[in-house]
Amino acid sequence: MPVSNQQTLFAFDCGATNWRLYRMEYRVDETCAQILGEPQPASMTSFVDRRLPAVICLNPEGTALESFGDVAQQQLEDEQNRERVRDYFKPCIGSHLDLNPLPHQKRYTHAQALQYTQMLLQNVLEQLRQEKWRAGTFDDRVRFTFAYPIHWRYDHEGVIFAAFEKMVISCFEDSFNQIRFVSEPEGAILCLQRRGLLNAKGDGAVTLIVDVGGSTTDIVAGKVDQHTKRLDYLGRYGEPIGGGLYDSELAKHIADDLAIPASAMADDPSALVALRILGQRLKESLSRQVLHGTQANQVHQRTVTLVMRNGTVYRRVIGLDEAKFMSITGQLDRGFEELMNNALKAINLKEMEIDQVVLVGGGAQLFTIIRHLRQRFGSDKVVLADNPEEIVVQGIGLEFGASVEKIEPTIHFPGATPGIEKPVSVSPAQPGTGWKLVKPDGKEVSLFNGVTKIGRGVGNDLQLDDIKTSRFHAELHSDGEILSVVDLGSTNGTFVNDKRLPPHQPHTLADKDEIMFGKTKFVCHH
Repeated sequence: MPVSNQQTLFAFDCGATNWRLYRMEYRVDETCAQILGEPQPASMTSFVDRRLPAVICLNPEGTALESFGDVAQQQLEDEQNRERVRDYFKPCIGSHLDLNPLPHQKRYTHAQALQYTQMLLQNVLEQLRQEKWRAGTFDDRVRFTFAYPIHWRYDHEGVIFAAFEKMVISCFEDSFNQIRFVSEPEGAILCLQRRGLLNAKGDGAVTLIVDVGGSTTDIVAGKVDQHTKRLDYLGRYGEPIGGGLYDSELAKHIADDLAIPASAMADDPSALVALRILGQRLKESLSRQVLHGTQANQVHQRTVTLVMRNGTVYRRVIGLDEAKFMSITGQLDRGFEELMNNALKAINLKEMEIDQVVLVGGGAQLFTIIRHLRQRFGSDKVVLADNPEEIVVQGIGLEFGASVEKIEPTIHFPGATPGIEKPVSVSPAQPGTGWKLVKPDGKEVSLFNGVTKIGRGVGNDLQLDDIKTSRFHAELHSDGEILSVVDLGSTNGTFVNDKRLPPHQPHTLADKDEIMFGKTKFVCHH
């Protein structure tokens, strides 16, 4: 009889402006994992209002982290320590591979952005170990899931994701391998499914999921199946437009309102970081007031005091109303509108086909974005999820296991050209390859021409009853004579003759090669 045990899963969404952490409990046996209760925020002392500002403050030598989160953010008020603060570094990961990176993507090098992310993660994990794990070593009773932007996996042959994956794994002990990576769109879809926010109208109606982050906006299109409630994937599109760019524009406006000379800003560039945080707070306050009216009781003005490095003090009450906000950020609003045009064109959709637009992400509550979508698609079709900034972090925790409520299989994004992904068409498998897989107990699996999907999830051609195997683990490709295997970015890897294969890179197999998915081993025979 299978032995049941309870496992804790911690889900991380390491955003550009804020990090979020959720905790889920699962009951796990030899065949499945079932979620117990609902996903809950993993409240820790460094998380304020269920979020951790993605900010670190280095020591005076710049060699180690001195503080992080809200404590580090407070250093922006100290003109002497301000230059040691680092924030908004996620957009710089992989920017060295872009032909025309935007200014906010060039604040740090790719290596610096990874280093600062690693510093923050190491400290959060240590705090988690102390506060939530009784200061013990992470063992097989705990798992971790990390969200990542989907383009990291598919642009530039996946090297950005590979660097992020390697950095995350380095933050754990070598023996710990209970780490999973889930794309942000998949996390959003899983959470929306669980909340019942995806309509299954039929008649070819399309749902758009618009994920507005701090530095990027990703759009996923699909049709919700009336029976399974799954989102049948049509395509996705993304551009580097997010809430953080609005903050940067507001920071420049605040500097002008304070009448700070350009030369003074050039001598003290860290001052602009402090103004960007102020711009973010003004933006959020204004959006709440516009969306909720007087009931929100939000004041969208602040007394701004900025002390420059040379001791000069600039002080003024800065106010922000709709007209001023739109005049400051109008070019970004036009950029978002153009992004929507590009997305519909790239995914080959017409506006009349859109039945539902679901907004998620930390930047989803920006009133100009909501207003544009309502005017374009109709107010009754636009859904702003409750706590949209927490949709992804809740969803990536649901990816593990197979609870009663979970939809199987979850969305799988195949490789594609930059900007948009389309499902790969696979020819029906046909017999005659002569290839077969043989298990240690002598059981044989005959292979056919075409693609054989392998994994733990329902819908695979070869479904493995192995908790160490990912739901979509690997694929075998055969044309009759040549057999190759591709790991799909599985958590625990695919091994050939005890050597782990790099993800998403085909490997040609030979007769009598040993191949292992998770803990399940086969020998190839031809």
